[in-house]
Amino acid sequence: MTGDLETDHDVLVTLARFTLATAEQLHQLHGGQAGLKQTQKRLTRLHTEGLAGFITLPQAGRAKAWHLTAAGASATAAFPETRHPDGTSAAAAAEPDALRYGRSHFLNLGRIHCAFVTDARTRSEDCGPLDLTPAPEYRAEDGQVYRPAAELAYTANLDGTRLRLRAFVELHRPDTGTEPIAGQLAACARLWEQGGPDSTGRAWERLWKAFPRLLVVLVNTTAAEARTAVADLRLAAEERPVVAEMLAAVPTGAARIEDLIQRGPSAPIWHPLGAQAGRPCGWTDL
Repeated sequence: MTGDLETDHDVLVTLARFTLATAEQLHQLHGGQAGLKQTQKRLTRLHTEGLAGFITLPQAGRAKAWHLTAAGASATAAFPETRHPDGTSAAAAAEPDALRYGRSHFLNLGRIHCAFVTDARTRSEDCGPLDLTPAPEYRAEDGQVYRPAAELAYTANLDGTRLRLRAFVELHRPDTGTEPIAGQLAACARLWEQGGPDSTGRAWERLWKAFPRLLVVLVNTTAAEARTAVADLRLAAEERPVVAEMLAAVPTGAARIEDLIQRGPSAPIWHPLGAQAGRPCGWTDL
C-alpha cells in the first residue's frame, strides 16, 4: 500500500468492520482537516490497488458505497482492530447479495456512528472512528445469543466528570411490526438478568461497571409516526415482565435516525422507554 499507511490502515479497518461505507462517512471518521476529495482519491487508489471495490447507490446521484475486495479482506485479516474476542477476523470480502439487500442496514450504522463521532468532537468528548462495533455477540447461560446491531463506546463529560459509557444500538423499522425488536429486547433482557458465579450479582458485572444503555434507532419513520412507534415499543416491552424489569433499570430510549443525524445524539430527541416515560432528552440523560 502506498501513500499515508496509517490512514489507509484506518480506512481499511473501518470497511472490514462496517462492510459498506460511503466516502462521506469515511471522511467524517478519518478525514481530519483534509477535504473530502482527499478521501475520494484515497479510495480510488485503494480500488486501483485491488483492495477496495464499490457499488453505485440508487437514487443517490450515482454516489458510491465502498467495501473490501477479497484482497482487501486478506490484507486486513491480521489487523488487531478487525479481530473478534474469540480471535476470528471480521475482515471478509463483501458478498454481492449482502451488498444488494443489506446496504441500508450497513449504511445506517455508519450514519449513526458519524453522528456520535461528530457530536463528541463538538462537545470535547471522545468517540473515535473505531468506537462502534457492529454486531457483537453475547451468549447467555441458556446458550441463546444476544447480537445487537452495534455496541457503542463513548467518553462523556457529565457534571464535570469524565465518564465512560456504553450502549447497545438497535435498528427498528416500525413498518415491519414490533416482533423483531421485541425479540431483540428479550434477548438483551436474558443477558441482563443472568446470574453471576455462585448466584451472586449478575454475570454482566464481569464485563462492565454498568450495563450498557439501550438505544433504539427508528428508520423509515416520519416525525408524525414516531410517537406511535414509541408507544408500540412500550407495549411490546410490557408484554414480557423480564423486559419491563430491564427497562426500569437500564436507561433506554428511541429516536428517529433523521433527528440523530440532523440534531445529534445529545439533543432532546430520545423518547424514554422505561416505566417512568418522560419528555424526550439527550441520550446521556435517559
